[in-house]
Amino acid sequence: MKNNTLIIALLHIFIVSVLPGFSQNVTSYLVDYNPAPGQHINIETIGTPQAAQKMTENVSNLVSLGSFGGFLIMKFEEACMNHPDNPYGIDFTIFGNAFAGSSEPGVVWVMKDENLNGLADDTWYEIAGSSHFFSETKKDYAVTYFKTSAGNVLWKDNHGKTGHIPTNEYNLQDYYPIPENFPSYPQDSVTFYGTLLESNFVTTSSQELKLAAPLFGYADCHPQVHGADLFLPDNPYTYEKEGAGGNPIDISWATDSLGNYVDLDSIHFVKIVSASLMDAGWLGEISTDVTWVQAVQRRPDISGKENLLVVKPHQQKVLKGDSLKMEAVYFNRGKNFNSLVSFQSLNEKVASIDASGMLIAISEGETQVQFSADEEVQFSSVKVVSPESMQWLTDFSVVYPGDTLELTAKILDIEQEVLHLLPVFSSSVPSAGKIIYTGNKAFFVAVQPGETVLTAAVEGFEVNEQVNVKIQSPADKIKLLLSVKTSYENLLPLQWVEVGQADLNSMVENRQKEYSYLEKITLFDALATGLQKANVPYKFRNDETAGGKLYLYKVEFDGLFSYGWGGKTNPASYARAWIARLNNTQYLNDFDKILLSDGDTLVLYHVPNLLSTWDYTRFLSVNNSAGTADVIEVVLEKTSCTLENGEISESGFMPVGSAVVYSGSTYYTDEQGKVQIESGGDFPLLVYSGNNAILVQEEWVTDVAIPDHKFHTYPNPVNDFIFINSKSHEKYKDTKSRIRIINLTGTVVLDKNNFNFPVNLNLNFLTPGIYHVIIEKNQQLEIHKIIKR
Repeated sequence: MKNNTLIIALLHIFIVSVLPGFSQNVTSYLVDYNPAPGQHINIETIGTPQAAQKMTENVSNLVSLGSFGGFLIMKFEEACMNHPDNPYGIDFTIFGNAFAGSSEPGVVWVMKDENLNGLADDTWYEIAGSSHFFSETKKDYAVTYFKTSAGNVLWKDNHGKTGHIPTNEYNLQDYYPIPENFPSYPQDSVTFYGTLLESNFVTTSSQELKLAAPLFGYADCHPQVHGADLFLPDNPYTYEKEGAGGNPIDISWATDSLGNYVDLDSIHFVKIVSASLMDAGWLGEISTDVTWVQAVQRRPDISGKENLLVVKPHQQKVLKGDSLKMEAVYFNRGKNFNSLVSFQSLNEKVASIDASGMLIAISEGETQVQFSADEEVQFSSVKVVSPESMQWLTDFSVVYPGDTLELTAKILDIEQEVLHLLPVFSSSVPSAGKIIYTGNKAFFVAVQPGETVLTAAVEGFEVNEQVNVKIQSPADKIKLLLSVKTSYENLLPLQWVEVGQADLNSMVENRQKEYSYLEKITLFDALATGLQKANVPYKFRNDETAGGKLYLYKVEFDGLFSYGWGGKTNPASYARAWIARLNNTQYLNDFDKILLSDGDTLVLYHVPNLLSTWDYTRFLSVNNSAGTADVIEVVLEKTSCTLENGEISESGFMPVGSAVVYSGSTYYTDEQGKVQIESGGDFPLLVYSGNNAILVQEEWVTDVAIPDHKFHTYPNPVNDFIFINSKSHEKYKDTKSRIRIINLTGTVVLDKNNFNFPVNLNLNFLTPGIYHVIIEKNQQLEIHKIIKR
C-alpha cells in the first residue's frame, strides 16, 4: 500500500547469467513514472522519479504507483518473445510487494514497437487476467484527484462517486505529487483512466486485514519466492509455487479495445496501472507496488496444468430469504472462450442455485456450491444466517432540542459477526423526538425536553434493541465564544456556542477512568461540543503519555489527521499537541479538571512542533454588537508562544498589519491589525483570515443566546443532495423564505427564494469543503454548518 513527469533513462544492467549462454532480459529502461496520489508518494525511497529509476537497477528496490490509475512504463532490453517453448506459456514475470494476505493488484498492459522507433507510441493491449470478465470489473473507469490547501486529496469518479485518500500517522508528507519531485504534474487536479477491480477485502478487524489476490494476470498479487531463479516462472493454473513466484504473464492474454484476444509474437513495453480505489483502514489506501520485471528462459522440458476454473469471490454469509449471484469463468491456457459453467448446491434444504448462478437462501445452515466446467471442479462454502442480536452505535450522550443525529445500529448473527442490513427505527414519544428518513439513512430529530425510547428492529425477523434517549433542557447549558482550528484550516468560526454536560466516555480512546456526566461543566465538555459542532471525527486519550491526564489525541478533517500527545516532547516526533486557550491561559491536558463559566472565550488549536517557538493568532470582533447599518470592526493580533517545563508562556499580543481578510470582498488590516467591514444587514456574516474566522450574527446586538433549531438540514456530510425541513410544514406554508449557502471566504454560492418546505437542493456543483447554510423564514434565521464531500 503502499501531472506529469516524463523520464527517459537508459541503463544497462550487467547480471551474471545463471545458465551458460543465457542472457537475462529485464525492463531496465524506465520510460514514464506517473503515480496517482497516495501515502507513499513524495517519499524519496519509494514514491519519486528517483525511486522509479532505482527500481530498474536492482530487484530489491521498490516503487509505489499510488492510488487508482497511477502507472509505470518500462521497456525490455530486447524484445520479449511470445514463444511456445516458454514454461506454461509464460513470457515474463512481474514482482512486487505482495505477501500472504495482502494483494494490491495492478492491471498490466503490453505494447509491441511496431514502427521500430524505440518509443512507446504504438497500440497498448490490456492483459485480461482472472478478474477481467467478472461483472463488477469496471472498464473505462476514470478518477479525478483534487489537491486542497489542507494537504489532503479528494477524488471524484466518472460514476458520480466521491471520496478521499485517508492520511495516517505513519506518513505525514503530502500525498499529492509535489512540484519539487514532479515538476510537470498538474497542481490543481489530475485525472487517471483504467480498469477498476472489485474491492478484495476478505476479512476486516482492528487487528487483521486480509486482501484476497486475483489468481493470475495482474501485478503485485503474489509474493516472490526468495532464492529461486527469477527467470523460472510459476504455473498460473495451479496453487503451488513451481518457480520464482511473483505474477507470471502470458502475452497471449492481451486483448484489444473491443475485448478480443490479439496475436502478438513479441512485445517491447510493459505498463502497470494501479487498479484499486479502496481504503484499507489503518493500512491506508490500496496502491500497487513494483520491484522488477523479468523475461523467462525458454524451457521446452517444463510443462504442467493448462486449465483453471476461477470462482468470483463472494460474501460467505447470506441472509435467510435473500439471493446471491455467483459467477465463475473457465480459462483454457489463460483464455476465456465462454465455456459453459454449471452450478450445484450440495445441500438444497439450505440453499438452491439455478443454471445462471443465482443462489436462493432457504433455511439456516451451510452448503457447498459446486462449480464445474470441462474437467475442472471448484467448491465454495455459503452460510445462510439470520439476525441474532443488535447493538446501537449512535451516541445519545448529549441531546438538546433541535439536534439531528444519524441513527446507526450493528446487526449481528449467531457468530457475533456483522450483517450488513438496514434496521427500521421507531420512537415511543414522537412529541419529544421523531424519526425521519432520507434515502437509506434514518435520523433522530430532538423536538423538546423529555424522554423517548428508540427501537431498532430488522424487518421480517424477531430481533430488536431499545435505547432510552433523554433530551435535555437548554437551560442546563452555559454559553461561550468558541472556535476550533488546525494549523492550516478553520473548522469552527468563533461564535457563541451552548455547552452542557454529557457522557463523554465514548470519546476517550483506551479509557482509564470514568467521564460520565462530570460534576460541573468542564473544558472537556466544551471541547467535545466544539468538535461535534465542527462535524469532524476525534479522540481523546488519558494514557501515560501525558501522565494519565486527559488530552486530545487526534482530529480528522477531510482524511488528514492532526495528532497530539498532550505536551510530551521526547522523542521529538511526539512534540505536537492540541492546545486549548481558555480566556488568557493555555492548557495541554487535564481538560476534565478545568471548570468553565458563562461568557468564557475558548479556542482549540493545533501546534505541529512544541520544541520551537510558535505564533498564536487571534481574530476578534472589536464591537460585539452589529446592527443592520453597523460597520463591524475586527482585529487580528498575534503572540509568540513557548513551552517551558510543561507551561506555555506568551510574549504579548501585537497587531498583524497588511493581512488579507475575506468577507464577501477582500480587505486588508491596517497597522493596528484592524479592518472595518460594512455588514449591509446581511447576517450572519463570516469574516475569515488564514485559519481564523468569526461568525458575526445579528443576535449579538441584543442577546447571545442561540435560538432552538426550527429547521433540519440533512444528511451531513452531504454528497450531492441536501434536504431542509421545518418542524411544522403548515406553519411555514406560503410564507416568504430564503436559503443562502456561503463558503468560508464569505462568497454566496447559492441563493434560493420563495419556496415551500421541505426543500431538496442539488449541491453536486460545489467543490468539497465546509459551507454555512443560512435559512430565513418568518423573520426566523438559522445557520447550519455542512461538509460537502
